[in-house]
Amino acid sequence: MRSRTVSGVITLILAVVFMAAGCSKKEPEAAGQVAAPAPEAIAAADATAATAESNAGATVYKAYCAACHGATGKGDGAAAAALNPKPADFSSGIFKYDANGNGVAGEVDDIKAIVHDGAAKYGGSPLMTPWPMLSADQSQAIAEYVKSLHGG
Repeated sequence: MRSRTVSGVITLILAVVFMAAGCSKKEPEAAGQVAAPAPEAIAAADATAATAESNAGATVYKAYCAACHGATGKGDGAAAAALNPKPADFSSGIFKYDANGNGVAGEVDDIKAIVHDGAAKYGGSPLMTPWPMLSADQSQAIAEYVKSLHGG
């Protein structure tokens, strides 16, 4: 349901951007020619879509991850004090698990797998519980958001 809402918002934003570009003052066009959207309109739509996706990731992260991993992903959430081992610090950009086995740990696909299956499946702590009830869009949004928590 949330992905439909995000898709609907993105579609609405794109429609408004393209309508605004179409209503701006411009030279008359020759009959039969279709004007391409202005590069600024495309860039604005891309930025708006990225912001909407980031906001979706932040919302899902806050609901399912922040209690342990903390609001900024430093592993310092309210529940972290009672956990041993401590939750991962995403702000460091260091990831332990290569869930998809391609030799690179911490890719979006790795994070999605760990969120879906739990860390124990990949040799990690059973305290990182699986969240299989999340939709594919939610898992994607969380994984991308987790990657964004590393500033470098």
